[in-house]
Amino acid sequence: MSRYIGVDGCSGGWFAVAYDPDEGPLDHGLYETFGAVVDTHVRSDTDRLLVDIPIGLPETGRRRCDEEARERLGSRASTVFFAPCRAVLGAADHETASAVNRERTGYGLSIQAWHLVPKIREVDAVLRSSSALRETVSEAHPELCFAALGDGPVAASKSTPAGRDERLDRLRPWVDADEVYESCLDAYLRRDVQRDDVLDALALALAASRPLARVPPVPDGTVPRDPVGLPMEIRYPENGSFEEDWVE
Repeated sequence: MSRYIGVDGCSGGWFAVAYDPDEGPLDHGLYETFGAVVDTHVRSDTDRLLVDIPIGLPETGRRRCDEEARERLGSRASTVFFAPCRAVLGAADHETASAVNRERTGYGLSIQAWHLVPKIREVDAVLRSSSALRETVSEAHPELCFAALGDGPVAASKSTPAGRDERLDRLRPWVDADEVYESCLDAYLRRDVQRDDVLDALALALAASRPLARVPPVPDGTVPRDPVGLPMEIRYPENGSFEEDWVE
């Protein structure tokens, strides 16, 4: 049996969905820490875990993968936050973090990006503690995955009923999306797991089961890495992994 895991940060911690191509979604769970997700789901039969959080962090400047992901998503570009520089992980508050980021990259740090920093720290600590995990855990972005499931980026926001319906529609040919979605909504409080957290984790789990391309592309196999050796890339399903290509 093969297992593919999709993980999304949420108000309650981390929401994970496990997927098997032969059996569909196997289970799901809410975890307080990313370490707990790894301890529960990364084992001998786990082929890949995709998580929606920046992994490799730049020393200076912005990550090329963030810039290219925004270009690919067009009108949905704002769903990709620019990753902070590595020095921001040591900042005690938003004001300090923004000043450090501006000094190192030329840009301040939005309050939305600052709120991601505790989760970035978690994933960073887990991956730096184990070189073996770096072979299994990769960064992904749900909107790139949903785009690969259809004919391009989903136009409507996932916070709207129309946006949720279109994303479910893109999942339905591959998994029993409605059953999983409803069972997750029944199992967790909205203050802990939002509707879009469920959709994102499910999309990542499904994407993890497909051959993956990289943003940015690396035709020579040289993946950009940050000062501590973590990859600065975003993975997404290759063209043709689903029904049709979408990247021009």
